[in-house]
Parts: sequence; C-alpha cells; structure tokens
Amino acid sequence: GEPKLLVLDEPTVGIDPVLRAELWEQFRTLAERGITLLVSSHVMDEAEHCDRLVLLRDGKILANATREELFARTGTKDVEAAFLKLVEDAP
Repeated sequence: GEPKLLVLDEPTVGIDPVLRAELWEQFRTLAERGITLLVSSHVMDEAEHCDRLVLLRDGKILANATREELFARTGTKDVEAAFLKLVEDAP
C-alpha cells in the first residue's frame, strides 16, 4: 500500500548487516516519496538514519531536533553521546 504514516518498532534489530542496510535504503526511498516513518528504538545507531529525533528518558522528552541541532546543543558527534549528555544534564 501507500500509507501516509508507517510506524516501525526496532525495525532492524537482530537482522544481518546486509539486510539491515537494504531496509534503511528502502525506508529512505519511502520517505523520499512523502511517507512519514516513525521509528521507535533503543538502538542509537538506528537513530542516526533518521531526519528528526525525539529522545525520551523516563517518559520525558529530552530533545526534539534534527541530528545537527542535537549535536550543536550537546557538543557531541553521534546520537548516543548526545543522548548520554542530555541524561547527564537533566535536572
């Protein structure tokens, strides 16, 4: 089908690296066609593939930003480091 929104929960966890790369390529193609993909994952390298990130901890939003905005805010260079910095700085 042609959904407007596709919700994916940990879509590439536990699969081999070749299939994982192919899936992310397919996800990017869907996004380029205008389909919104919502990816839920605790695996931070999956987040590296996403255009916008909402980082949550204990049910609270720590950030809602692009990767670039997130890196600028935290002074980090990858999503996992940014997440850990946000947790460290949280009240």
